[in-house]
Amino acid sequence: MRNPMPRFARLFVAGVLISSGAVATAAAAPPSSPAAAPAGTSSIQAPPLPGKVPAGAIDATGYWTAEKMANAIPYDLPPGAKGTVGKAVNNTSGIASHPVAPKGNGLLNDPVPSTAGKLFFTIGSANYVCSASTINNNYKNLIITAGHCVHSGAGGGWHGNFVFAPAYYNGNSGYGAYNWSNARTFNSWINSSDFSHDQAFITLQKRNNVNVVDAVGGNGLVWGNGRSQANTRIWGWPAEAPYNGQVPYYCDGNTYAWGSTDAALTCGMNGGASGGPWLKDRINANLGYVFAETSRRTTSGTPTLLATPNSGDVKTMFDQMTT
Repeated sequence: MRNPMPRFARLFVAGVLISSGAVATAAAAPPSSPAAAPAGTSSIQAPPLPGKVPAGAIDATGYWTAEKMANAIPYDLPPGAKGTVGKAVNNTSGIASHPVAPKGNGLLNDPVPSTAGKLFFTIGSANYVCSASTINNNYKNLIITAGHCVHSGAGGGWHGNFVFAPAYYNGNSGYGAYNWSNARTFNSWINSSDFSHDQAFITLQKRNNVNVVDAVGGNGLVWGNGRSQANTRIWGWPAEAPYNGQVPYYCDGNTYAWGSTDAALTCGMNGGASGGPWLKDRINANLGYVFAETSRRTTSGTPTLLATPNSGDVKTMFDQMTT
């Protein structure tokens, strides 16, 4: 392992550079029927914010503290997780949005990506964490992550109390924690843990009257891309040994087809990296086009991350995200 460079860490595996969740009262609206169309989605809303934030709280709900964030459990699909894999949904492709730098800044140079960060949430009384990234949209309030980072899938329920901490590094985000407004994922993930629809969007509330994309920048979103993509970068915050979840890691490499719908990249990131962005056509370390999000990893052989590239269904869900 190379010594970590200032404000981010790196590791080489098999010649490929790699880099390393308070309770919502709303309940998931059940799909209209078990046979809901794969493109159907469901969402939950955040409860109203309290009138006064307790001392020591990081987020506006007053739930999250630095200690809770530091001790959050890395959320990962367990080895041997059961699910289905749908067929490729859409042969068309397009650009849903383009990358944008923060307001007032022409270029981002911080090696810790401001457009990616840690997504904290709760399941019952336990605190968990995934990774996520900002997406530029008309409302400047959107992040994308894995479907299992917002809902447990078949037989499970919605997670709650989401906050996003962009550019998280050794207990600090530098931008504060953004509370959620709305979380949405596919009915096919909710009903049958369909790995090909393991994607989710979350809209965020303003912090200090500023939207997250205006504060930290936003990646573009593309859909319908092939599974083989050159010069891909995957960001994440792995938190299982030998990692500790306190610094970001990345994987650079060329993705390749895996199974019937997935893209794959040799990479040793583990629990906590779920939901991290797969970037193509990068402008710099911070900005690019998100074409997939980390879904799961192999459990034997060469460590490999897997993700189904965004389909036309993801574009449809993107269009449903407003406030």
